[in-house]
Amino acid sequence: MMKRAFVLAGAVLFIALGAGGANAATGVIVGGQLLGATGVIVDGNAYNVEFLDGTCIALYDGCNDVSDFTFQTEAAAVLASQALLDQVFVDSADLFDTDPTLTNGCTNAFVCGARTGYGFVFSDVSSAIARNEAVEDNDVAATGAQSSPAVNSAVVPTRVWAVWSPVP
Repeated sequence: MMKRAFVLAGAVLFIALGAGGANAATGVIVGGQLLGATGVIVDGNAYNVEFLDGTCIALYDGCNDVSDFTFQTEAAAVLASQALLDQVFVDSADLFDTDPTLTNGCTNAFVCGARTGYGFVFSDVSSAIARNEAVEDNDVAATGAQSSPAVNSAVVPTRVWAVWSPVP
């Protein structure tokens, strides 16, 4: 699996996210854009996550083996996606859950789906999606984590991927 580090130029703002109190994830924010988070808890383990705009092939070491992904089952990827919704997108300032365009790579003002890859169906990549959807009354009732149909990693247009790494 390709290792990534948060190396950013310019001012970086780290803020506590989520409603989890002491175990809240810390957002990595540059220029008002949510680039990722540190300390996201998934099934009792801590992870860092980056929101990257690109193809699976470009972001996941060729995207050709299940070992390219941090989470390698559908259930684990859905748990990770739900953790994004609970600990990262739903922030105390109501920024990221009401305006999806504040998340890196998201351009739709109404909905953004950050994909967590976990495996393959033949040559197509399987992923879970953290669907962050803003609605008129600033409620995120339509938001949810779900499994996504497999997509061809070679020809799929650029997507927003949640690229995870375990915290040592």
